[in-house]
Amino acid sequence: MFGLAIVTPLPQVALDSARCGRPDAAASRGVRGHRTMAGFERPGSSGPPMAALGSEVQAKDKPMASNGSARGFGSAASLMQAWVLTLFLLPASAIADSGGTVPATVFDLTLEDAIGRALERNRPLLNRRLDREVERFALDVAGDRWRPRVSVSPFLRRESADRVVNRRAGVGARTTLRVPTGGEFALGWDEALSSAFRDTRKQTLSFTQPLLKGAWPSVETAPVRRARMEERIGFLALRQAVADLIVEVVGSYRALVAASRQVEIGETALRRAREQLEATRALIRAGRVARREAIRSEATVANRALSLARARNRLEAANFRLIGLLELGGTVRVRPLDGLTVEPGQGAPEPSLEEVLRSRADFRQARLRVEIARVGLVVARSNVLPDLSLGIELSRDRTGRSDSLLRLDAVIPLNDRAPELERLRARNALRKAERDLAELRESVGIALRQAVNDVEVGLRLIGLARDASALARENLAIERNKFGQGLSSTFEVAVSEDELVRAEQAELDARLAWLDARTRLDRVSGRTLARWGVALKAVEE
Repeated sequence: MFGLAIVTPLPQVALDSARCGRPDAAASRGVRGHRTMAGFERPGSSGPPMAALGSEVQAKDKPMASNGSARGFGSAASLMQAWVLTLFLLPASAIADSGGTVPATVFDLTLEDAIGRALERNRPLLNRRLDREVERFALDVAGDRWRPRVSVSPFLRRESADRVVNRRAGVGARTTLRVPTGGEFALGWDEALSSAFRDTRKQTLSFTQPLLKGAWPSVETAPVRRARMEERIGFLALRQAVADLIVEVVGSYRALVAASRQVEIGETALRRAREQLEATRALIRAGRVARREAIRSEATVANRALSLARARNRLEAANFRLIGLLELGGTVRVRPLDGLTVEPGQGAPEPSLEEVLRSRADFRQARLRVEIARVGLVVARSNVLPDLSLGIELSRDRTGRSDSLLRLDAVIPLNDRAPELERLRARNALRKAERDLAELRESVGIALRQAVNDVEVGLRLIGLARDASALARENLAIERNKFGQGLSSTFEVAVSEDELVRAEQAELDARLAWLDARTRLDRVSGRTLARWGVALKAVEE
């Protein structure tokens, strides 16, 4: 949305502000958020809107010298073009001071505060917690396999034969209990009352034990063992989701810090370019340099303003990414309190591969999937066998008569190849799971060595980038001093300025890359939760 403004000639102060790509400094004061024990409380929206994050460097703008046609970009046409360009570069909230702007709420957050808020408010993680409730209940249901099950079946019937109507009412109860060998005990009780005075009552006790298909504990306990391993996989999946969220929040937070620092670098570069432009004009008035040098300095100011506008746009994008992870409102601005600090001696000792594999949630999940595949193969092999079972039954009726029964039942399929197909699928599933486990082990080893190398190299790169920044800063000071003495030109000064900006950006990138390498090492080694002191049981609750 763009504001509607009347195009009028602007003074030089307004032109420089438009080139800088930021609103008036009076609109850059925000409302500070307040932290509470339960989290963060959004303050009221009565304060003025907040401008871009990062320290605003206020440059003292001076009007251009009026030298007729030699002013270059200071002509009225250039002023008009710059003001029209400003209308497209700046949002309406930065152009108009009307009450229609939406006040921005500012939160001062440390990195640990951001992680805690994400774990508390992130909706995908909250949905994952709901899935954990279902998984835990599914494990409890699987444990009911060896608990007694009671069923009651009342009935009411009306029978008619040869115009004789007989009404019967009764109730039946049955209790079953499975045992780990695959057998099942059953206790039944049936009693019926009849209008024809033919009441019945019967108690039955039976036991059935499979001898081939579905026999013995390895098959009978398979559903419960599978349910336990699946529940454990769900727990590890939640752990991995929490670690991934932490890594994402850490990366977004540091990206916001880096973007804020880029804005500061751009503002400082723009201020130096303006100072150089004023110095050039002073030398032109003194007749010590040619008037064309001012045009080159003005072009440098325009380029610095363009770079600053892009840096502020990256800052806005980084802020939106972070508030999306923290589930904050669209008008919230996060002001990071932590910087990209690198302390001496922050090396990363290489952990052993076996220790890393024990800590990684995905490797433990892969091992559990191998065990599940083995259980499935045992069950599939059992289902191929004929159904042979031994049964014993004892019964007693209303009159006190007792009966006993011993039976041997067999069911032999002749043309059913479905069990063999399931056995083949189970065998191949086990082989695939074992290969996936071996591949994951190799990839973890490679990723671990690469992460350790990135951390070690990153420390050296930070030192080199810091030295390069210091040298570039010293070189710029020398060139500006030479320019004041007439021994250099605006071209050499602009080149030195570009080298300093690139060196500062390279140092910032080196710091960010090293911190990201440390985060990747923690992720590869499975130490992300321990690094940030996150207890998974507390998160699950």
